[in-house]
Amino acid sequence: MLSLQMTAMKAANKELKGMMKTVRIEDIDSMQDEMMDLMDVSNEIQETLGRSYNVPDDIDEEELMGELDALEADMDFESNSVPSYLQPDKETDLDSELNLPAAPSGHAAVLANRQQEDELGLPTVPHASIRT
Repeated sequence: MLSLQMTAMKAANKELKGMMKTVRIEDIDSMQDEMMDLMDVSNEIQETLGRSYNVPDDIDEEELMGELDALEADMDFESNSVPSYLQPDKETDLDSELNLPAAPSGHAAVLANRQQEDELGLPTVPHASIRT
């Protein structure tokens, strides 16, 4: 039985030596540094969330509920009425007062003496001015 224990311990020792050759201490140190940085960030977040904003300890919940009910009533009143910027204008139509003409519709009339255009929409050059 002692020889079985010795054999198991030798096998375990050999296996551990093989595993320790693949382990790099620098990787472990780097991982621990990253974990410490994460813990520091976590602690900063916890400190920020745990700040006291001088809120008194003796808050009257009934008073707070009353304020909340009043705010909800105000919101209901506002939602039932139409805001002033959405109401129709009460001013007279300025266009009719100024007697402006109606805006043109459709395409403009084509001028009779308009130059012809090439495929790019540029005016064509008269044949008389082309040098050969």
